[in-house]
Amino acid sequence: MGAPFCSQLARSHHVSPVGTATEAAHWLLIEDPSPWEAHAVTAADWFTDVQSSIAEWKDVVPDLRVQLIRRGLTTWDAPDRIRCFAVRAGERPVVRDWSLGGYAEIADLPVPSALRSSSDGVSPGPFLFTCVNGRRDACCAKWGRPVAQAATDTAPDAAWQTSHLGGHRFAPTALVLPHGTHYGWLRPDDMSGLLAAHRRGQLYDLDRVRGRVHQPRPVQAACLALRKRLGETALAAVRGTMVATGDTDWTVHARANGQTYVAHVWQEQREASVPHSCGSEKPKPDVAWQVTWETLDA
Repeated sequence: MGAPFCSQLARSHHVSPVGTATEAAHWLLIEDPSPWEAHAVTAADWFTDVQSSIAEWKDVVPDLRVQLIRRGLTTWDAPDRIRCFAVRAGERPVVRDWSLGGYAEIADLPVPSALRSSSDGVSPGPFLFTCVNGRRDACCAKWGRPVAQAATDTAPDAAWQTSHLGGHRFAPTALVLPHGTHYGWLRPDDMSGLLAAHRRGQLYDLDRVRGRVHQPRPVQAACLALRKRLGETALAAVRGTMVATGDTDWTVHARANGQTYVAHVWQEQREASVPHSCGSEKPKPDVAWQVTWETLDA
């Protein structure tokens, strides 16, 4: 019998997904329906043609994260065209969508200016990107592909497969843009409810929210802890700001329902120790976020 999948081990050891979302407010998503390697972007046949441009963009937008996306293996969204999105996640979302005739055209895209443009107040989407990159981690293929298919069956225009999102021990993992909610441990039968919730302006199942990608992880942990404390799922209901950073602890101001809460955040090592990737023989300690609260005057 083979070794357990890292996602199964993490669940069985009650590893917390809280505050584990990938940290990146800016995203460039490039359609490529070919089979993906472990490092999908840099291994793409066309990458060398656009490498210098991407490097320049990252100098301007340091947290720019580049992902490959596809509707399905060998399935193009539109014949002879390449979809490409630039997305700024967070409170002032921006989505810029291009349809290109070839990969060389990517180098000429105005990515930094698109990402830094002012928001028109209209939040497009939601778009759901499910990690299916099995060459990076087997969990993402085994558990992610059924979720991606269920999302496609539910909302074909909104659903995309994507390359490595981070945190395969929480697979199936998926990202909702432009809100920036990163989910873990999803099931195929969650897809209809998840997409419907985001269309209503609500989060889906706080126990599977990892965090929001435009926030540092201590802020993710504080905001999610406050949501659970208040039972608040409205997308716009809770906002957080880092106000102090120490060597091992952080202070976050979280705003909800007209009230400001002060969160003192630190990490605590649990006894559980599990591999973070399939095939790894080196278990890593499970480190969970801890949050205590004070309340400021409204």
